[in-house]
Amino acid sequence: MNPLKMTPQTIRIAGHRGHSAGAPENTLAAFRKAHELGGEGITCETDLALTSDGEFVLIHDDILERTTDGRGLVRNMTYSEIAKLDAGRWFGKEFAGEPVPRLRDALQLARELGIIYQLELKIYDRDDEIFPKLRALINELGCADLLQFSSFDFVQLRALKKAIPDVPTVGLSHSRLIDPAALARDANVDAINLEINHFPSGEAIQLQEAGIATFLHVPRPERLEKLKSYGVDLRAQVIQWIREGQLDQIISDDVALMASIRSEANGC
Repeated sequence: MNPLKMTPQTIRIAGHRGHSAGAPENTLAAFRKAHELGGEGITCETDLALTSDGEFVLIHDDILERTTDGRGLVRNMTYSEIAKLDAGRWFGKEFAGEPVPRLRDALQLARELGIIYQLELKIYDRDDEIFPKLRALINELGCADLLQFSSFDFVQLRALKKAIPDVPTVGLSHSRLIDPAALARDANVDAINLEINHFPSGEAIQLQEAGIATFLHVPRPERLEKLKSYGVDLRAQVIQWIREGQLDQIISDDVALMASIRSEANGC
């Protein structure tokens, strides 16, 4: 049984890097805001990196400049060095002092609030080091139920499922796929995230028929409103796809938008 398969009534909603529309991305503040807007069971997509001394931290870029007041490569910094950085002030002064979180600390928050993390692996050439460390942390914290793994590297996902079979996996792709179900089976993933521009091509139907979950990234409200002003109502299309049973999770920078779409799709 695929743990990521949902129904129109139970469709999951997710925040891209937490509620990154209203808080600094990939911080505990963004995860708390996602929970506030989405409730228990909210999924927070986030990005996994490794410090020079082997600590898992959550940050998207391989360099520090965009989302912290630090400089340099994440992988060249110790956790104690990264812990001193400010990962919130760039977004707003009210978030000044927000740190780059450790995965360990984020998982403790997840247990308290009922958050699920979709961890995107941003490191593609150190599986022999990363997989055992993830397995050990999961065993220590008993947190397999709080996790999903995602990657653009389907070979990595197949190997990861062998190493940690109790955590679902999500394949990411910006491409239109010729046979997404065959790809999903070959990589042994539980879900594939489709691009919204490719969605009408029918890939979701192929995935659903094969028992593979379908995830979709939805643009922010301002983008949807601009498109609607030109006659393209993506919001209405997403609602229809949910009602047709083509989607198992919708994700956006704006969790409030996802909650609103889910409610409207289910007539609430």
